This record gives sequence, C-alpha cells and structure tokens, in this order.
Amino acid sequence: MSKISHILLPNPVVVPTGTRLNEVAQLMKKKRITSALVSKNGRLAGIVSVEDIISAAAEIAELDIPVDEVMHSPQLTIDSDKWLLDAIEMFERCQASYLSVIKNGEKIGIIRADDILHTYRYNNETHR
Repeated sequence: MSKISHILLPNPVVVPTGTRLNEVAQLMKKKRITSALVSKNGRLAGIVSVEDIISAAAEIAELDIPVDEVMHSPQLTIDSDKWLLDAIEMFERCQASYLSVIKNGEKIGIIRADDILHTYRYNNETHR
C-alpha cells in the first residue's frame, strides 16, 4: 500500500477566510481544481470543495458570501508519512471527501477520496 505523499495534490490553492465564494469558484475553475484550503491568520481553518459551492448555490442561490460560511471546519488533516489505509479510515470515520496533507505541521497538499480509489484501481490493473 502506498503512502499519502505519493498521491497527494501538491501546492494546494489557499484562500483567506472572508474570500467571497464566487471568487473561489472562479479561481477553482481557472486552476481546474475541485477544492481549496481556507486559512485564517496563516493557519489552516478549513477546506471548500465544488460540492460545497454547488450546495450553497442550490440552497441559497447566492455566491457572494464569505467562503467561511460553507467550508468544512475544523479542518481534517493527515500527515504525508501516513499510509493510504490511515486516510481510508479517516475518510470513513469523518465521512469526508477531502483531507489536507501536512508535513512537519505545514500544509503541503490535498488528498481526495477519489485519489485513493484511482490508485487502488491502477495498482490492481497493473499487477494482474
């Protein structure tokens, strides 16, 4: 089984709390990403995903709101040296879709539940 550091999405986009959701949505579209980390005073505060933006749009039809109103918080983090099995257990326990990856306490990337599924499928197909 691989370590998280092998499949994380490096150099995550980070926006400060208070950033308008419509701005984050435009940034995510431009960068072709499905999530962004949210920071407050230089520390990780949460994560906002495409699903959060869609949910906000469906519920309130308003995207000119602070990103803090829809981000997941407290932020779920996992160390890059942990195994994918550790991430799977965290995804199941917390019913999350994304985890922030840290190394030495610093944010270094994002891992999605889908990344693990793709890695599993790839490993099974190449080792047959």
